[in-house]
Amino acid sequence: MARQKNVGARAHLPASAFAALVPADSLPAALASFAVWANSTANRRDLMRDAEFPLEGDMASFLLLNQLIYRGAARPTDLADAVEVSTSHVSKVVARLETAGLVRRAPDPTDQRAVVVGLTDHGREIGNRLLARIDAYYEELFRTWSETDREELSRLVVKLAHSADAVARQGLSRASGYDWSG
Repeated sequence: MARQKNVGARAHLPASAFAALVPADSLPAALASFAVWANSTANRRDLMRDAEFPLEGDMASFLLLNQLIYRGAARPTDLADAVEVSTSHVSKVVARLETAGLVRRAPDPTDQRAVVVGLTDHGREIGNRLLARIDAYYEELFRTWSETDREELSRLVVKLAHSADAVARQGLSRASGYDWSG
């Protein structure tokens, strides 16, 4: 990459420009940090490697399979919305997952004109390997926490999900595939 010309001729930023607007030791900073980390390419690649994901390096396939792990069978349009790609792109990714024996297309039981994509037994096996890696991470993360603290965190995070869904007009439910509206 070429060095930018006239960098020294530009006005310097004030010291305040280097300070975050959100305090580091706050709930918004912690939640944002978790979201960024959980969605980071490096974290996802590590999980794919550790769980021996069969489509090595195919991030789009990993993301779609992950959606099916958490939401169950879904329409391609819902998967496209969840991973923010076009339905034609989802069709290509589903084809790769089908070729690998991880998913299968079938008629939607609620609308025979529509199609859903669901995990095969092999796909469920891969999904369980991914979940086992995540569980191992959580075990290590919460190793020093008491059972009471773990239960309290779980209760509060679930409460947060319900509240976030209400404030976001069911946006969390639509994005995740879980019904947080109740």
